[in-house]
Amino acid sequence: MKMNYKFKALVVAVAMAASAPALAVIEGGSSGNGELLLNVRYYGGDSATSGGDDISGLFDLGFKMNDMIALNGQTAISKSWDMTGGAYGASWNQLISFVTSHGGDMSKIGYNVIALDSSNLNVAGGVHYLTTANVDAYPVIGNANVKSLAGMQQYIDANNSRGTHATDANGASTATPTDAPNSFFGAINGSGQGDTWLTKAGLDTTQPLGMDQHFWLLTTSSTSSLAKGITTPFGADLDQDGKITGNEFSKFNLNADGTLSFTSPVSAVPEADTWAMLLAGLGMLGMMVRRRTSI
Repeated sequence: MKMNYKFKALVVAVAMAASAPALAVIEGGSSGNGELLLNVRYYGGDSATSGGDDISGLFDLGFKMNDMIALNGQTAISKSWDMTGGAYGASWNQLISFVTSHGGDMSKIGYNVIALDSSNLNVAGGVHYLTTANVDAYPVIGNANVKSLAGMQQYIDANNSRGTHATDANGASTATPTDAPNSFFGAINGSGQGDTWLTKAGLDTTQPLGMDQHFWLLTTSSTSSLAKGITTPFGADLDQDGKITGNEFSKFNLNADGTLSFTSPVSAVPEADTWAMLLAGLGMLGMMVRRRTSI
């Protein structure tokens, strides 16, 4: 019996689709649980968009916002990512080679780490944004500006089909000012820079390689656009004074060797269970001493 050729073609098409790799898309703001993204940019001259000496790289760290938020307040957390290998390596090497061929001034390379959740723009506390910002106190930022941070989504969307983002679960890409609109970190939505989240973050969130950066959670306090947003630092209140200061901040650092690290504070004071074990040990030691002296 002859098989219907249209049906046969449909079977083949379904089989090919099932065997093809799924498109790996960066989880952005609309998901409500965006992934952490490392952005690396090099502005070789006075302008980030002219002179042919500018480049940026976007690296999907594969770690979700909610998982990151759950780490806040914990001590002795250490995570690292290697930008020089796997799905990251080609983009990292391309970026460093570009810098080397355009003067080689590594001090002009800056980085930040961000994540977006813009799923509930009209609900108090319904949006969340994570960002590096090397300050001890985040400047006042209004709810209107917090909600406007969603504008960085167009940068994510423009890069989703570039580099290894389309083929790897956690990929990377590079872009220059002449590439597709919004794909270059220094010219989003026409000309706005990702450094300042299109001027809405209230400060430059990038720092040179090798410099520690504090990490912050930004969200809205109410539905009023005139009210202040909420800025929460990542860290651990080691001295329990209700504030995060000094060595209590959690930190990101990207070094020139391509290693990105995240570390949270390490408590110098033993925890309660440690004290209990120490006291129990001292008690046993005291009993042993008394037994020996009584013999």
